[in-house]
Amino acid sequence: MISEDLLIIMLTLRLRGRVGRYYLVNLLGLGEGVVKDRLRELKVMGLVESSRSGSTLTSEGLRRLNEELNGYGVTNIEEVDLTPVFNRRYSYCVMGGLIKMPNRLNIVELRDVGIKNGGDAVLIMHVNCETVDIPLTGLTINKFSPELSARIRSRYPCGSYVVAVCGGTMYGSLKGLIEVAKSASANVAMAN
Repeated sequence: MISEDLLIIMLTLRLRGRVGRYYLVNLLGLGEGVVKDRLRELKVMGLVESSRSGSTLTSEGLRRLNEELNGYGVTNIEEVDLTPVFNRRYSYCVMGGLIKMPNRLNIVELRDVGIKNGGDAVLIMHVNCETVDIPLTGLTINKFSPELSARIRSRYPCGSYVVAVCGGTMYGSLKGLIEVAKSASANVAMAN
């Protein structure tokens, strides 16, 4: 299993493409030495290749990233603009579909996990065939942005849950999302 720090760097490279080390430092909010060391580790593992123009995932890196994310219980991670929903612009917002959901979902508990692990705002959504609901509120994403609702419904299957985490750094947003997925998966395992 790859450490979460390495996973988050790999995921950032997947989301942003070829990225220079200094740009990666600013995106993640980590120190330059930490990023340099992690990129070196990933390169030795054959998961990242680096050149003067930046670092990018190898095909093996992409395969391993998808395998790891599946193990954490999250899929289809992408960047998203949630300004219409939050009525505020966050620096970085990411969303992903939860693979494993407990029968009794505790929305507040999952939201708190995302906040405690780096997110400034967390939005949990339920994809219905015609709408994307915001549980516990009686609201739909369509009320805020029909385009965003259509995008979510086209990328995530009907009946699934999608989590979006926004924060001041890409690292905090991705860490919050991964921890929410892990928590949801752990709740499923405990229920069985």
